[in-house]
Amino acid sequence: MGLGHGVFPAEGEGLTLADARQRYRKLPGRRRGIVSSASLWTGADHLLSVRSDRFQEQYKRFYFRDIQAIVITRVPRYLVSTRALAAGALLLIALLFLRLRAPGLMNWVWLSLAVLTAVWIYVSAAHSCTCRLYTAVSREDLPSLYRTWTARQALAELERRIAQVQGTFTESWAEAADFRPLGPEVASGRAPGGRRVAARSRTLASDIFLASLAADAVVVMWNIPAKPLLTGLSAGFTALQLVSAIWIFVQHYRGILRSAMQRLAMVALLFIGGAMYAQEFFDAFEAARKQTQRPVVVSSHALPARIRPVYSAGLTLLAIVGVVLSFKSTEPEPPPVITGQTG
Repeated sequence: MGLGHGVFPAEGEGLTLADARQRYRKLPGRRRGIVSSASLWTGADHLLSVRSDRFQEQYKRFYFRDIQAIVITRVPRYLVSTRALAAGALLLIALLFLRLRAPGLMNWVWLSLAVLTAVWIYVSAAHSCTCRLYTAVSREDLPSLYRTWTARQALAELERRIAQVQGTFTESWAEAADFRPLGPEVASGRAPGGRRVAARSRTLASDIFLASLAADAVVVMWNIPAKPLLTGLSAGFTALQLVSAIWIFVQHYRGILRSAMQRLAMVALLFIGGAMYAQEFFDAFEAARKQTQRPVVVSSHALPARIRPVYSAGLTLLAIVGVVLSFKSTEPEPPPVITGQTG
């Protein structure tokens, strides 16, 4: 791993030469972003969290004897990895190739893209989580564990390693969590007076945003033969989506709205922006293929007719996911999975 070079300790003591020489085993799960990544490794007596932003690496070490709890909370997380971006780029290249060589197969590529998008939305909404580690003096998020299956695999390995140091937890962990504070006092998540601070699942801003998504999906489907009135109406809904999304971001920042709706708004804006850029890209490619000498002008309609059904289906899926998140219970979630804190 090259632990002796490029080390930027964040908490506690820095890594030593002994750390660089010992063997590390990678835990399941790895978060790969465009410019950042995160992973977890186990050493002889500690857990090592590694974060990289391509220019520097940060290491945090947690001894198994000090770990009080590891909490897994099921929440929607709409993360786009480098592998997903690579798959999207390959599909776009395939579309350009098929447009020249086999136009009849383009519909199958669009169908594949729609299916993959639907699967990603489902996994992000139903099989995603956050993972947090507690010690007596710190609370650390583990970003590499953001899917439930990898989080459970990593937790099983950590339970075994922690049990070797701390012993087996014999008490009822749910009752013990009520009487034994985990982590520093600020990590309790409670407001003064013991009242738990809970953001809302839906607000007027989120309702407007979801309504504009659903209405825009209907208008786009009706606008297959491009009509100026419907094109202008779709543009108005897109502007409304932008304004309501900014409103959602402000409410989430103030703690009024839960993070799930904020992430959905972010995904929706990326989807809408990607569709618009795809339109300009295809228009420019078509003009180059025809060797057009006049300047390339963006089409007056929202999207080419071939793309509109996929765009409408994407907006519909986002609206459905948003409705599910809006009516998700705001009651406290079931007790988290906890390991450590032995009696």
